[in-house]
Amino acid sequence: MRPISPENEEVLHLFIIAAATIGAVITTAFSLTHGIFEIFPFLYILPIILSVYFFPKRAVLFSLGVSLTYIGMIYLYDFTNPEHIAIATAWFAIFITIGVVSSSYATRLIDEQMRIRSILMNSQDGIFCFDLTSLQVLGANAKFAQWLRYDRSELVGKDLSKTWAESSERDQFIADIRNGVKNPETEGLFQSRDGTRHRFIVSAVLVSRNRVLCSAIDMTGSKAVDEEIKKTLEELEVQVRARTEHLEKINAQLQAEILERRRTTKTILTPEPGSRKDLEDEE
Repeated sequence: MRPISPENEEVLHLFIIAAATIGAVITTAFSLTHGIFEIFPFLYILPIILSVYFFPKRAVLFSLGVSLTYIGMIYLYDFTNPEHIAIATAWFAIFITIGVVSSSYATRLIDEQMRIRSILMNSQDGIFCFDLTSLQVLGANAKFAQWLRYDRSELVGKDLSKTWAESSERDQFIADIRNGVKNPETEGLFQSRDGTRHRFIVSAVLVSRNRVLCSAIDMTGSKAVDEEIKKTLEELEVQVRARTEHLEKINAQLQAEILERRRTTKTILTPEPGSRKDLEDEE
């Protein structure tokens, strides 16, 4: 089904509110002309609630307009009955109270929602949201889209497997969420538009109505540094081992050479049988 554009959606909301208001006014006129006074005031609550839901910042003015319409019709059709005038005045106050309180509460909720959204969108961590049933990306902040070389709009509706390249990590993470594991966290390998691989630490921040809000921390740089350090240490260990073996070999050669020289010296200093020195020693 093709989604409704924001302009058409606003027109639809206005039409629903107008229909509810007109229905309440017509019912009021019919009830007052036929002596029915108990039911019709409740019908004005519906358009007030609808206005708070669709247009919370304008709901107070709308509530005032609806309340004036209600009490105006009472004065128009039943001005001579003071009891009905008193009851209508009470309903007028009730309608205004409902509109003001509901609008104030809804406005505060919207402001808080916008504040939280602004924090998430401007966070230095990557933020993305996906549907737990279809596994489609529902949204992402600028940082996450920048890491993957996408525009934010291009990520919306994209299957999670298109960016999260390692299936075993992804499947285990989703299984943990479905099994009710609290704040699951995993290390995932993601692929950007140009094929570059990124290593992210992914954690589920919030799970609500089959929607999963996740944070992602790019560990690609630190991972590369760790691997480089590990590689350097391994190379140093190999060099030290080779140098040690070389020194041990030189040491063995020196020991052999020293023994050989001692043997040679001893041979030279020992007189041979029948030599002059040997004869002198015998005399």
